[in-house]
Amino acid sequence: MPAQIPSTQALRVFEVVARYLNCTHAAQELFLTPSAVSKQLQSLEDAVGVALFTRGQHGLNLTSSGQLYLDCIRPVMAKLAEAGERVAEHQLHAQELYLRVPPAFADRWLLPRFSAYVDANPDQPIHIDASAMRDENLLLTYDLYVRFGKSPWPGCVADYLCGRQLIIIASPALLSRPPGFHGPADLPRFALYEHSWLPHGWAKAFEDLGIRPDRSTKVVQWDFYSVIIRAACVAQGLCLVPKCFVTEELAKGDLVQVLDYSQRYDAGYHLVFAEERKSDPSIARFRNWLLTVQGDGEDGA
Repeated sequence: MPAQIPSTQALRVFEVVARYLNCTHAAQELFLTPSAVSKQLQSLEDAVGVALFTRGQHGLNLTSSGQLYLDCIRPVMAKLAEAGERVAEHQLHAQELYLRVPPAFADRWLLPRFSAYVDANPDQPIHIDASAMRDENLLLTYDLYVRFGKSPWPGCVADYLCGRQLIIIASPALLSRPPGFHGPADLPRFALYEHSWLPHGWAKAFEDLGIRPDRSTKVVQWDFYSVIIRAACVAQGLCLVPKCFVTEELAKGDLVQVLDYSQRYDAGYHLVFAEERKSDPSIARFRNWLLTVQGDGEDGA
């Protein structure tokens, strides 16, 4: 017949008594009475069916069975303690999110809107990494991340956020320099900036607008939209950028949209996370908020 499984309280009492070999000292550590300790030991011995201690005039001693039992339960008790600590730590960090975003997305789109989320969700810490890094295996490090491209991605949920609409922007100071800007035919006279992820943007603009550039037309590619937007702000040239990244500058008049023209792409910035975490409440809360500002700063499709 299998032995009864004793309570963890009885095991704890046994382990402490075995350490002191004294019920009174064990009772002080356990915040119990000596009588309660003795009762726990008796119930444990009844459960395992053997005597674990010899009781003599000079106190307690472990029997050979008691020593064997102690050696067996100590790793178990350590594992139980570890399990409790891990559960407590998990609960403490259950609401935390680790998010990775491209630097330009963080600066130009997320940051101006993020305070609204923090104010509405003060109990959910979010750790944001805005470093430039490759997209491979990011879900091994982060709960979710923002990725530029065209969805879907296998095994992942991908929600479109922004970035599909590109417009031509420039500094008013640049456009006012003689001989000025009068229409699409003047585009090739300026230095033209585009992102290396969308390397044919200006070629598409020329085709859409019916312009034939000459050999002197200069197209410069950068890997960061923040650099391209900075080039526009300091009057270096005309720039093709996501409209959602320059709403503040357009509103202030620091930059202007050149021509009533925009491009639309299938690629854009997406919130990406593992499919199996779709029901994760901490991810769902942040995702639901992002979907309320989806497409913010862009014209309707």
